[in-house]
Amino acid sequence: MRITRIETIALHMPYQEQILEHLRKGWGLGNRATDEQFAAERPRFEKEFRTAQPPSIRTTIYRVYTDEDLVGLGEGAALDKEQLAGYIGHSPFEYIMDDSVGPLQIAFYDLMGQALDLPLARVIGPARDRAPLAWWSHCFPPDVLQSEAQRAQALGYRVHKFKRRAHTDVVAQIAAIAAVTPDDYEITIDANETFGTVERALDVCARLKKFPQLHCLESPIEQSDIAGYRRLHAELGLPLAHHIGTPDVVEALYCGVYDYFILGATIAATVRSGAIANTRNKPFWMQLGGDGTDISTLFMLHLAAAVPNATKGHVSMQHLQTDILLTEPLQVVDGEVMIPQTPGLGGTLNMDVVDKYRV
Repeated sequence: MRITRIETIALHMPYQEQILEHLRKGWGLGNRATDEQFAAERPRFEKEFRTAQPPSIRTTIYRVYTDEDLVGLGEGAALDKEQLAGYIGHSPFEYIMDDSVGPLQIAFYDLMGQALDLPLARVIGPARDRAPLAWWSHCFPPDVLQSEAQRAQALGYRVHKFKRRAHTDVVAQIAAIAAVTPDDYEITIDANETFGTVERALDVCARLKKFPQLHCLESPIEQSDIAGYRRLHAELGLPLAHHIGTPDVVEALYCGVYDYFILGATIAATVRSGAIANTRNKPFWMQLGGDGTDISTLFMLHLAAAVPNATKGHVSMQHLQTDILLTEPLQVVDGEVMIPQTPGLGGTLNMDVVDKYRV
C-alpha cells in the first residue's frame, strides 16, 4: 500500500454561542496569572481583554489516498505542500510509532487499521473496548458552570474539569456544580499554577474539601515545587495531578506526591510516558488543545483504550463545537465511550458540516 495523494481542507469553526464570551474572558483576562500578578497588573490585563478576540477552532482536515483505494482521515495543524509531498509513494506502515508526522498520524493509523481489518486501537496493541471521556469548561461563572454540569450529566458524562483563575471565585464555582450533581460526579480543578503560593492553595482548597464532588487538583502551584506539593498532599489529602515532564519524570514518580499525570495524545510519546508512569502504578489522562475536534477526540480514545493506565477522564473540547464533524457523534454512557470496532478510526466525515466551515 502506497500513499498517492493527500487532500487538505482548512476549517474555521466557532464555539457554541452560550459559552463563547466566557471562553473569551477565560483566555483573554490575565490567563494563568497568579493572584499576586493579577492584583499587581489588573489594569493592563483588563485593557488587553477589551481587545481580545473571541476564540474559534482553526484546523486542517486531511484525507490520505492510497493505491489500494483506502482513504485515511486525520486532522490537526496545517502542513505545507512540500511537507506533504515527502509522504507520497511511501507506505503508512513506515510511520509506525512516529510522532514526527504530526497531524497525519491519525490518518496513517486509520489506513493501517483498514488494511489490517482492525480497529485503530488494536493496531497499537491489546485494547479495551471503551475509554473514559471528561467534560471540560474554562473558568466560567457559577451559573454557567452549573448549566454546563447539567448538560454534561444529560449527555452521560461523569467527570468534569474546569479552570480556576485569579479573577474568579472557585468556591462559588464548585458550589454551583455541586448543587446539581451527585456526590460521585468527579470534579478536577485545573489552576495552572495560579494559586501562586502554598499558603493560598491550602487556604482556598481547605474550603473546597467540603464538596464531595472534588476529586483532584491539577497544577495548583508551580509543578516543580516538590516540597510544596508534599505539603499540599499531606494537609489536604486530595489527589494531585500534573503534566508529565516537570519536574523530571523519575523524580516526580518517586517523590510520592503526584497522583495522576497528564499527557498529550501522540502515540509514541503517550505509550512511552504511560509505561514510565505505570512502573509506579500511576494512572493518567490525555488532553487536546482547543483546535482538537471530535476527529482528534476519537483518535485519543482509541489510544487511551490501548494503554493500560490511561484510565482517568480524557479531556477535549469537542462538546463545545458548534457542529460535529463526524457523522457518528461520540456517545458517552456512564462516563465512557465505546470504541468503534470497525477497521481503522471508525469515523466518517460529514461533508455537509465540512463544507459549512471550509475556509
